[in-house]
Amino acid sequence: MNQSGTTDRGPHAEGPTPGPFSALLGFRYVSIDEVESVVEADPGPEHCNGGGIVHGGFLASILDTTTGWAVHARLPEGTAAPHVHLSIQYVRAALPGETLTCRARCVSVGGRIGSTEAELTQRGAVVARAVGTHAVLAR
Repeated sequence: MNQSGTTDRGPHAEGPTPGPFSALLGFRYVSIDEVESVVEADPGPEHCNGGGIVHGGFLASILDTTTGWAVHARLPEGTAAPHVHLSIQYVRAALPGETLTCRARCVSVGGRIGSTEAELTQRGAVVARAVGTHAVLAR
């Protein structure tokens, strides 16, 4: 208990909630467990580049977020695991106005390194893939 008489709880005690950056981009956490993390987003015109397709930075952000949740689901609560590498393969253009679904899994995690992979789809077609490496930082 803290001084106000309430229990200190982590920011995701009631289930996953987006951090400020993810909320700004409109990411929705669909499910997160030890097998897979799933995040969705509905890109709009504000998420597009000058050519009218969804900006690669937006796609990279949802891949980053989803792989991050995948590795964190396999670690003790409170353990940090920032990306040290994220490699993205852009397969096809993503269009605004259509839901993007990102599915990621933690391939392996140890005391120092975690490995993740993700696939981002729109209307069932693969838009991008990613593989990530995370540094596991003990508290």
